[in-house]
Amino acid sequence: MVPQLSPVDTPVAEHKQGCLGQLELFPHLTNAEFDEACSTLLRRFEMHGRRQVEWNAVESLSSSETTYLRITKPLALQLDLPGTGDDNEEAELREDDDEVAETPASSRAVSHYDVVLSPAYRVPVLYFSISDTLHRYPPTMEMLYSALVPPAFKAQAEHVGVIGGITITDHPVTNKPVFFIHPCRTAEVMEASVGGRNITAYDYLLLWIGAFGKCVGLNVPLTLVDRKND
Repeated sequence: MVPQLSPVDTPVAEHKQGCLGQLELFPHLTNAEFDEACSTLLRRFEMHGRRQVEWNAVESLSSSETTYLRITKPLALQLDLPGTGDDNEEAELREDDDEVAETPASSRAVSHYDVVLSPAYRVPVLYFSISDTLHRYPPTMEMLYSALVPPAFKAQAEHVGVIGGITITDHPVTNKPVFFIHPCRTAEVMEASVGGRNITAYDYLLLWIGAFGKCVGLNVPLTLVDRKND
């Protein structure tokens, strides 16, 4: 059961001095700061995206009054097919694997990670799903742990811990069922991650992806972090 903590109301008069750096409402974000962070990530991906292979694309998508960031990357983990102990069947499975490896890029599954600014919590929220033209990856919690959560993070993801709870919900824009990380702990995690340093909105976004994305297969390519590439 994901804890439903109350959203925070953060008027400008209550922001925290000495830890906000260039951010007005740290550890929360204004709409302008979120847009700035997303624009910077888009620009850096356009400049340096060809120097990495972790991400396929970074896009800014809009619908109604909501603009959000979408990161697309190859699906890192493959489905575990149950073994039967039959040598012939195992051989057939190996042949099937070879065929999958040779399938065109259009039929390969990818992961979509959508970053949406919560209007209540004033922090980014991660909504993520698997896009597969062959429909092999249904949006179930079993599939979450089989195909998206790296083995090293399964124990952490299965329990409501530092990052909050992971569950299935409707996407706030597309209304399709997706996985998401509840934002109840985000402000707390960001305060601990920043540790009083002065940071920009882009720094905030990178730290946030590092803190919340890694447990579900999303890591920031080093070329987007290294300012020497600019």
